[in-house]
Amino acid sequence: MVSEQFIWKDLQKTISMTKLLKCEARIRQEIVEPFYIKVVGEIEQVYFENTSRYTMASTIYNVHLYPSIYLKNFLPINIIINLPGSVQEKLLEAGTSYQIPTIDPGKSCIIIKLPNYLEKDWSCKGEILANPPEFSVWSFESFDSAQKVIMDLGMHTSYDHGSIIMALYCPFWMLNKTGLMLSYRSGEDYLNVLYHPENFKGPILFSFRSKVFFGKKKAMIRVEDGEWSDKFPIDVAGSDGVVTCKYNGLTYQIGVHNQLTYNSLTKQITFTPYYVLINNSDYLIECQEGNRPADPMIKVPPRECTAFWPRSDHEQKLLKARIAGDLEKTVSFIYTESHTTLLKLNNKYGGINVDIQISEGGIYISLSVYNHGNAPALIINHTPHTINFWEKGSLNIRSIQTYNKMFYTWENPAGPRKLIWEDSSKKEIEETLRKDTLGIFHLPDLEEQVFYVSFLDGTQRVLLFTSNMKIAEDCQLSDDFEVIEQEVLINIHGVGLSLVNNITRSELLYMCIASSGIIWEIRKSSNHRWRSLTTREVNLIEEGYQKYMRELQVGKDPMQKVILEPKLEVDYLNMEMLKPNRRYLRRTFQTGLWLQYRTSVHQVQLHAKINRLQIDNQLADCIFPVILAPVPPPKSVTNAVEMKPFAELSMIKRLLVHSNVQQFRYFKVLIQEFHVKVDIVFINAIMGLLETNEMNDVEENKLFKLDVKLVDEPLMYHVRLITTAEQKNFFDLLHFSPLKIHISFSMTGGNSGPSAMPHVLNVLLQGIGVTLTDIHDIVFKLAYFEREYIFMTHKQLIHEATLHYVGQAIKQAYVLVLGLDVIGNPYGLVVGTMKGIEDLFYEPFHGAIQGPGEFAEGLILGVRSMVGHTVGGMAGAVSKITGAMGKGIAALTFDKDYQRKRQEQLNIQPATLQEGLARSGKGLVMGVFDGVTGVVMKPISGAKEEGVEGFFKGFGKGMVGLVTRPTAGVIDFASGSFDAVKRATELNEEVKKVRPCRFLQPDNLVRPYVREHAEGHKILNELEKGKYSNTDIYFYHLYINKDVLLLTDKRIAYLEHSDLFGGWRVHWTHTWQEISELPKLVDKGVQIFIKDTSKKKLRLIW
Repeated sequence: MVSEQFIWKDLQKTISMTKLLKCEARIRQEIVEPFYIKVVGEIEQVYFENTSRYTMASTIYNVHLYPSIYLKNFLPINIIINLPGSVQEKLLEAGTSYQIPTIDPGKSCIIIKLPNYLEKDWSCKGEILANPPEFSVWSFESFDSAQKVIMDLGMHTSYDHGSIIMALYCPFWMLNKTGLMLSYRSGEDYLNVLYHPENFKGPILFSFRSKVFFGKKKAMIRVEDGEWSDKFPIDVAGSDGVVTCKYNGLTYQIGVHNQLTYNSLTKQITFTPYYVLINNSDYLIECQEGNRPADPMIKVPPRECTAFWPRSDHEQKLLKARIAGDLEKTVSFIYTESHTTLLKLNNKYGGINVDIQISEGGIYISLSVYNHGNAPALIINHTPHTINFWEKGSLNIRSIQTYNKMFYTWENPAGPRKLIWEDSSKKEIEETLRKDTLGIFHLPDLEEQVFYVSFLDGTQRVLLFTSNMKIAEDCQLSDDFEVIEQEVLINIHGVGLSLVNNITRSELLYMCIASSGIIWEIRKSSNHRWRSLTTREVNLIEEGYQKYMRELQVGKDPMQKVILEPKLEVDYLNMEMLKPNRRYLRRTFQTGLWLQYRTSVHQVQLHAKINRLQIDNQLADCIFPVILAPVPPPKSVTNAVEMKPFAELSMIKRLLVHSNVQQFRYFKVLIQEFHVKVDIVFINAIMGLLETNEMNDVEENKLFKLDVKLVDEPLMYHVRLITTAEQKNFFDLLHFSPLKIHISFSMTGGNSGPSAMPHVLNVLLQGIGVTLTDIHDIVFKLAYFEREYIFMTHKQLIHEATLHYVGQAIKQAYVLVLGLDVIGNPYGLVVGTMKGIEDLFYEPFHGAIQGPGEFAEGLILGVRSMVGHTVGGMAGAVSKITGAMGKGIAALTFDKDYQRKRQEQLNIQPATLQEGLARSGKGLVMGVFDGVTGVVMKPISGAKEEGVEGFFKGFGKGMVGLVTRPTAGVIDFASGSFDAVKRATELNEEVKKVRPCRFLQPDNLVRPYVREHAEGHKILNELEKGKYSNTDIYFYHLYINKDVLLLTDKRIAYLEHSDLFGGWRVHWTHTWQEISELPKLVDKGVQIFIKDTSKKKLRLIW
């Protein structure tokens, strides 16, 4: 029976109510633990009958019953639970949960046992607190002989409908796939060593002492009883690396792969051999180090893989291979460089093809038998003469007879890999057999000219010698000079995408592809290609053009030839440039999206440009109005260069008539520097829009089993290789540009939504003991991705490019944002510390992406940028420091409303230097005013909300605010003033929103965007710090000179614009109930009649 009642009618006084009810046994003599029920009551407003109105009578009372405690087992082993008052033990399997309704939080404890883990029984007695921390440490004890052993595990606590959900987990699972006996210990703990035998299939639970359980973590490993490795970080989920251990005179390199589990609480640390031999054939293959002929052969079973631990200490790492049962071995090849090579065997197998792939966590050496297309070259002699050739570095001269052909493999795959022959002047001609070539030479002792051409026939490289020029050109296709048969040109001025949550009546973001501003282009009279002028020249010509057009509009006869500079003269009437060179001139712009597709008989060309991409944050009180936009270079630099699109793709693909292989002669993608600025409210708004139903226990258990399944997978599963069965494409040049991204993030937000950290992110950060704070303009530099003359499958390309950029981004995020250590270098390129030095290093690559002639220009840009960045840098630094101080002081007021209004004022950017200084001064005065009035007003408002307790709370806030508000005002004044000066001296133009946020009607229907409504809604939201935004719904507004007449569903208001402080203020306002009769149209404007007890008021609007 329940000893206490839950009265549902009490919900009328509050929105929700939670109570813990205790149920005793009916018969007092029975020894039974009480049963606890968590009762959650909620009140829900619904429409009254068939109307769209809410009333006090139109409510639903929802009462939910839940157990008081849930316990989840996130360990890969089963656990046993002992509950108080119960003699029976409960077995809780890995990945499952258990409801415990017999526990009163704050007054009970439970015992958890780990049976037979590492041949020991472990137990822990833990107290169930009424308000437990989110993360805590539970220490499990066991006895090794007479010595007590302790293992610390984590307990994560969360709440769901008032119930406490406790999840037992271990922060790290160690998976040993090396085939060696490994030992682990933390970086500082020399006594607690965990052993991981090579035949132990399960994971080893690895954690740290309770004092450092939630700090930055580093571990050490060793092989057998050898030397310990250097400390390496294990916090960075999603990263790979390599550690080195020494044992018995040998050096073991071990790959470390860090992967996050689905619950975000545990990281799986998988140890694999750094070198792995993979046999993709149906025969047993044996390998041996090239300079250790006496060592036993390493056997690699068919369709399996084997660990390879090199013993040689030579600088050049070499391997040999053979098919088991045959004594002949291949020549030695290098296994520390990425390449694909056929190794010749003079037997029935023909050869062994070796393919080496390198990643941060391993080098994978794939071996397979010969297939068509594996040979480095098929050499064809289509001449009436014998041709002699040899391999560079070799004394063995080979001959190919007239009208004959032969397959060729490298005699020394570890050598320079160049084929050489001589012409009649004894000049050596070199051929690498990697790319398409077409050349001509004269045979020795003969005057007859011979053409040599290298081309692809499917996947087979062919080197053809012929005396027939037509055959040579046909093989090479000579498609550079082919006539274009078809051309498709697409121009789209702009595209916009709006993301709306119609449930909350808010527009979240607006993404647009937009056109450029005005540009001027020139072309020669003999050429049809227009070329853009530099930004400086464009500005000069446009300024002169506007002056020319103004004179025409007022009826003047302006000079048609204008000298803009001593070396720049323009004829606006005939649209010609006269100096420095005579050129045709045109005024135009770049469309938002431009695409050109051209085809000929043997070639496809694709050229695409996105001129400008911008994503705006459309939430009302966001910290960063623009989420993503290109970062414009300083004007000191742009004056010397032409405007470039945000993203550009250029591709030339050769069409091979007799082959399915696609050959990309040229494939380049260039993305300009851009910024990403988000706040926590926006992230929560996006997650709220995209969130699905909460994961139930069945789905959670299914995902947990996938994590556990990874434990039992063999080494072959962990070897990340792309299947070779897929169709391969050949890339002459594949280049994805480096990415330079400016990241800013804010933990603060307004009233647009919740500002708490998302659960997944919070769990991840808390687990590594890191607190995420505001970050401002942290620069990520991701090195470019480039491949030359290589076969790659579609999946392989996506995999390698994704791994390249995402791997760098993850590591740099951990280093730059969270301040953690990572394995290896987080940067693809070595960078300096100061921005100027970084540009000097980065911009030459940036220039080289676009063409050979721009490399020097990029170097010049770097030098000029290094000088330019010193201007205004000090003002910016002072502004950031004082801004952070002001935020900290404001937090000390403990007044959320004051903090919100302060942030709203800081978010509004001043239009001019004068307005910025005026606003900063106003903030200083208002800080003093708010501090004094708060001593009186805060106790009164507190008493209204919470009675006597609220009065004293308000009095305390008022007294604290008396000191802190003026202090925050002083600091904000300093920060705002420095920021205004910085904006005035800064060369970059500030990026602004493309359009105001969409206005959504109360019926939640999404209608076509109306800019007028959006601007009026924006005025209402910003009016007097949002005073009317929560009570009124916008209806209409009208501009009257500089002022605005605003109509809402509640009132009519006449607004004036403040020239000094910016923004709008109310000149007068009246509710609709105060209007006595219909307005009248008179000569001077509109006459409005206002109710008044003493006399009738008249309002005239001009």
